[in-house]
Amino acid sequence: MNSRALLDGLDFDAYERVVILSPHLDDAALSCGGLLHALQGVSTLVVTLCSGNPPPLVGADGAVKAPSRRGHVSPRIRRREDIAAMRSIRAEFVHLSFPDAIYRRSLNTGKLIYLSARQRWVAPHGDDAAHIEELFQLLRRICLDLGPILLVSPMGIGDHVDHQITARVAMRLAAAGASLLFYEDFPYVADPCSGRGGGDGPQAALARLQLEPTERLIVPVDTEGKMRLLRHYVSQVPVLFGSDEGMRAAITGYQHEGSACEFFWRAGKARTPRRNRSIQAKGESAG
Repeated sequence: MNSRALLDGLDFDAYERVVILSPHLDDAALSCGGLLHALQGVSTLVVTLCSGNPPPLVGADGAVKAPSRRGHVSPRIRRREDIAAMRSIRAEFVHLSFPDAIYRRSLNTGKLIYLSARQRWVAPHGDDAAHIEELFQLLRRICLDLGPILLVSPMGIGDHVDHQITARVAMRLAAAGASLLFYEDFPYVADPCSGRGGGDGPQAALARLQLEPTERLIVPVDTEGKMRLLRHYVSQVPVLFGSDEGMRAAITGYQHEGSACEFFWRAGKARTPRRNRSIQAKGESAG
């Protein structure tokens, strides 16, 4: 498969803007921090999808309270961290008010859709369909009505449901006219035990989307610059990396030809195996 430098091979003047989709309030910086540094001066918009506060709960007595899930930081705190990070590299950003999967409730039953941590590493639930459609319609307005864009989306490595939803919506936007690149979900791609585990990777993630890779694109990373960016996420660094040195090791450990890098992928629709095409053709003839 071909691999080449992303920044040398794309004509950014051909695009109205670069739009990076971030499922949560750190994913763009984690996975595309090197790219964001390189794109300073290029019209770039980071759209974070799951930035909203948890939907309030109304008790039987009519009292309203803000729900929380153990171990999760308030979205308000995380928005502040992301604002500081984006401003530090002069990136434009939008925080959409969709809640994280851990807070979403079924429109039919009112119950949490994803009850436990384990249930976040699964295919999107049917009760999330309305959320996904609303997300697509909103992003279609943001992304497609201002001229040609380069859309940069997670591919869903690690299998987090919000990353999978983002990738599926990005594919619909590409079908409607956006030029699409996928980024490798970091740090899931660098740690085979993270996410759902099982050593998930780019090919497996694309296969779940019924795509196959056609080209890998490489962006060198300024390790110190990316670390400065990620340090703004004070609530997340200890959880993700343990320490500053753990963060450095994760960034420098992901390399191409001896240098820290980020990887991006173009993909096309997966080809039907020859044997399956033959079976399908026979079935159509019989019909």
